[in-house]
Amino acid sequence: MGIKILKIVSAIVIVFLLIAVFSMAWFASAERKHLIDPYIDTQFAPDYTPEKFEGIKMGMTINEVETIVGKPFHTNNPPVFYHIADDSTKIEYVYTGDGKLLHKMQEQGKRYYYDCAWYYSSVVVDTNNIVVEINKVWCYD
Repeated sequence: MGIKILKIVSAIVIVFLLIAVFSMAWFASAERKHLIDPYIDTQFAPDYTPEKFEGIKMGMTINEVETIVGKPFHTNNPPVFYHIADDSTKIEYVYTGDGKLLHKMQEQGKRYYYDCAWYYSSVVVDTNNIVVEINKVWCYD
């Protein structure tokens, strides 16, 4: 009787350990925000900060935006993040990008890196250079 109980308990413990190991492996490989530094994998345009970007409001001109957060990394026409697809009359000014960790690891000569979520910030302007959309999105790629 004691051996049967020991076998049952052993089987339960082994199953529990297998589930725990596979769960930890999945958790470690899934992309998510870094707990200590959420922006660890986000590249910022030279004068950009998330705090400055909070000062951007709908209806501002692109010149007012650039006075607050500086020049963007690049522009997209048509915008990538805009609620109307393929609207070539709008221009998106992009202030953040993915890959800060990749670049850091490449500089250190490492071939691997841990990919984390990154923060996408952009504004979309119309033909009058007026902000018609503000994008602040966490990207899990």
